[in-house]
Formats: sequence, C-alpha cells, structure tokens
Amino acid sequence: MFSVHYDPGANCLKISVRGFWKPEDVAPLAREVGRKAMEARAIRDDFNALVESFDFPVQANDVADLLANIMRGGMALTSGRAAVVVGSLLNKAQAERTLAHPRLRVFTTMAEAEAWLAGEG
Repeated sequence: MFSVHYDPGANCLKISVRGFWKPEDVAPLAREVGRKAMEARAIRDDFNALVESFDFPVQANDVADLLANIMRGGMALTSGRAAVVVGSLLNKAQAERTLAHPRLRVFTTMAEAEAWLAGEG
C-alpha cells in the first residue's frame, strides 16, 4: 500500500502510495511519514518530499481529508518543497483541492516534479 524512505543524497523524503484506501489504512502511513520526516529533519531541515501516486485512484473524501492532515504535519517539519505525482487529471484535481499548500505542487509526470523540486520553475 505504501513505502517511505529518505534519500540523503537527494535530500528528499520519497513516498509511494497505491491502491484504494479505507480510513483505517491512513494511520500506519501517518506514523511512517512522521518517523521518516523526523529522521530527515535531524539531518537537514530543508528536505523535500516526493509522493509517487500513479497507482492511487481517486480516494473517498474521508480518506483524502486524512491524507491532507499528514501533508500539513509533514510540511511543518521542513522548509523544503513537496511534489505529488498523480496518474490522472481527476487525481490531480482531488490532490490540488485537498493538499493546498504554498510549497506543494501536483504534477502528472515525475520529470516535471523532480525539476520543480530542484528549483527549476
């Protein structure tokens, strides 16, 4: 359902999510993101985050709201940027609606997301 790891060379917390979730599926992700974000923050407080969600369909509103809470908590731990890469325009619309933050952008390709995280554009 998910994987989370910090890449110190890229200074990036990389998160992958897949599948259709129920509300109870979100808490384990929140714990792991929190744990890895604290590890990253101990190294650098300006780490970026990259969420790959190509195989993560549009979620129910309750799940989307819980995921937004994870984003808000994670963004408070860094001064870096976050990029979410989605698999469809419908996913993009949901992510932009629920994950609104001045340092977060939603993309449909990894290349665009990585370029934005690198400060291009």
